[in-house]
Amino acid sequence: MDEEQLQELEAQIKAEVDEWSSNSNECFAIDIVRGDGSKDTFRPEFTYPIFGEEEAIFGYQDLEINVSFAAHNLRPHLAVSYEDKFEDRGGVKPTDIHEALRDFLPALAFSNEDVEDALRDDNAASFKPPGERIHQYSRSGQRFEIWCANLSDPDARQLLQNMEALVPIFIEGGSMLQLEQDWTTQRWRLFLLYAIRPKPSAGSTYSQYSLVGYGTSYRVFTFPDRMEPLQSDIDTFALSTRSTDDFLPPADLDIDPTALQDATGANEVGSPVDLPSRERLSQFLILPPFQKEGHGQELYSAMYTTLIAPPNIREFTVEDPNEAFDDLRDLCDLLHLRAHDPEFAALRITTDIPADKLASADDLPTDLIVPIAARNAIMKRTKLMQRQFDRLVEMHTLSFIPTLSRDRARTTKREKASNPNDKAYFFWRLYAKQRLYIFNRDQLAQLEREERIEKLESALDAVQEAYGEMIEKVEKREKEGYGKVNGNGGGSPTAVEGATPKGKGRKRKTIEDDEDEDEEMEVVANGHKKART
Repeated sequence: MDEEQLQELEAQIKAEVDEWSSNSNECFAIDIVRGDGSKDTFRPEFTYPIFGEEEAIFGYQDLEINVSFAAHNLRPHLAVSYEDKFEDRGGVKPTDIHEALRDFLPALAFSNEDVEDALRDDNAASFKPPGERIHQYSRSGQRFEIWCANLSDPDARQLLQNMEALVPIFIEGGSMLQLEQDWTTQRWRLFLLYAIRPKPSAGSTYSQYSLVGYGTSYRVFTFPDRMEPLQSDIDTFALSTRSTDDFLPPADLDIDPTALQDATGANEVGSPVDLPSRERLSQFLILPPFQKEGHGQELYSAMYTTLIAPPNIREFTVEDPNEAFDDLRDLCDLLHLRAHDPEFAALRITTDIPADKLASADDLPTDLIVPIAARNAIMKRTKLMQRQFDRLVEMHTLSFIPTLSRDRARTTKREKASNPNDKAYFFWRLYAKQRLYIFNRDQLAQLEREERIEKLESALDAVQEAYGEMIEKVEKREKEGYGKVNGNGGGSPTAVEGATPKGKGRKRKTIEDDEDEDEEMEVVANGHKKART
């Protein structure tokens, strides 16, 4: 076969493959079906976790894949239809769609019933979400509720298993939770955001609850602060039945265990989850029809305030957030701190730094520029992880420096500037620059001094630009009254997919680590961490 014939054969094969191939994103539809017959329909962001990197399905013409979920309990149903199917030829077979989806949908989704029968729930009118209601708000005349349940609750666990297929198709690199071991379910919480429709009349078979979004969190044990233990740490030590070699308090602590015994004289900790821990936001999703309407802010804020409430919780973290979620997180955290923590709201850049503290041979006086005692007290009280808290302090203090003064050219006179705003900006750059330098020290140390200085200055310029954009959003929402958590809620820049346990994602995926700050990192223009490649 000569080259021309070979090219013709390749063209024929390609044409036949194209004729029988479907883009898995375009032929895949998701329906949230309510009992009254109304529904929301949308398509996945990506389907490569299910159908492979090419996101292509072979062997069908006019293919349609519909995954329908009952709006209240998220019971799923899979329906596949097509006009024609490729016949097996020489070992070439059509994609087995049902088999590809078995790892993502529970067995009940594969029933042979039609969608109406499969999703029918005679008890829908009496349905209530598992757990307890922790927040409610209104938007454009519509009421919404947020419920929280522990995944040791079978109803909560079933509901999560019903809808977990939404994670990998809407969250880049998202993976489904592994809950085979029952003891781990006690550490997981499920947060459900529902739109509340008119209450069904007597005899109706539909629910007033319709899912808008959800999030999950996981409680992780952490060692208590041995230098400055909280009272709850002392209580835990005294009540623990563990051997004296485990979780010992500082030797100089004056603890009277008998004073903390119960009436029976027993020293017991109720559960391992009551030990000093951190809460980790794991998954976060607002369904596409409800994005950019402020629901992301409401769900995140409810999760944060609920998860930090227990006295044994030391820190609130987010697992592997993407940039869209980082923006949402910054907005919510900054609004919350400015509205609800007077000590944080009062933080400003201190400019009357003694001259001897600014000697070039000394360390930068960041402990004085923004008083460290106040920072430490606020961070411990708000339970925000240090990097996130430090960034919030930088954004907040920058917001009180007029835009005109936020120019590197205005720092030439340094601390001797006559304009108080220029002086404040000079000290703000010193303050923020030190954090960036420490964060990227290993990479910067490999550069020549002049290149290192310019790289750091350029990175800070980019961080400042991103901060400026966030400050504008925060101030806009504060003027609209959205800084207060008062049940009326507010907008968010992106109410989209946000956080998920690390999983297998596309090769182009950038991993941003909000917790393991010892990874080798680079200075990046947007101020976020980026794994070295």
